[in-house]
Amino acid sequence: MVRLIASDIDGTLLLEGQHQLNPALFAIIEQLGQRGVRFAAASGRQYTNLRRLFAPVADEIDYICENGSLVISRGEVIYKQTVERALGRKILKSMLEMDGCEPLLSGVMNCYIQPKDPSYEDHMRHVVGNDVTVVDDLLEVPEAFLKIAAYFPDGVTKENRLRIAAVAGPVMRPVVSGQAWLDLLPEDCDKGTALAALQQHLQVGKAETIAFGDNENDMELLQQAGIAYAMRSGNQRLVQQADHITEDVVSELGRLLDDLK
Repeated sequence: MVRLIASDIDGTLLLEGQHQLNPALFAIIEQLGQRGVRFAAASGRQYTNLRRLFAPVADEIDYICENGSLVISRGEVIYKQTVERALGRKILKSMLEMDGCEPLLSGVMNCYIQPKDPSYEDHMRHVVGNDVTVVDDLLEVPEAFLKIAAYFPDGVTKENRLRIAAVAGPVMRPVVSGQAWLDLLPEDCDKGTALAALQQHLQVGKAETIAFGDNENDMELLQQAGIAYAMRSGNQRLVQQADHITEDVVSELGRLLDDLK
């Protein structure tokens, strides 16, 4: 029996540049909850961003945020990974010196930017929808470094990835989180590790979990689920490893709900 559903957001629940979720999803989440099935948003986005996105059911779902660096269940932080500060400052310094790269530093409830181009702040506030603080020096942000990411408006290239990986070293790994985003995570931190922490917290087994994703940062998420769905238009490695392929998560959840009735 299914007791937990975890889904990626961008490229999975939000397709082709969409910024708002299908309203039908909220009713399905509520009805699944009434039948003992929890829903978790699993995203590279920040917690406050996800709460706004899921506003009608914000207090009813669980959150795997910042590509697995943070898990919040019913308002309680149950799992958190941070970047060692000296290494984080080294990575941020390199990103600040890299042409075409805009660094992003995440805290638990806020993110920090030091824009090179003023349009980056506008993008983060009004397109991405994050709670943002603009600082004069990212290296001196006092909050613990939850996640570091790089935004490349022209798209992430292999050269970008290799250059950042060389600075980050073996304890961090770069993960593509969309065409323009490269996230840096501790080697043992990913959406799958975060899902495992949530499963343990909820006392839900892997076989009782379904996961949906579309990109390489969803690989471990799907591996931690008993049933894995990949988006047909997603990363081909993910598609090849998934149990099922779909084009519409909401429709799949609707069918699951019908099976539970």
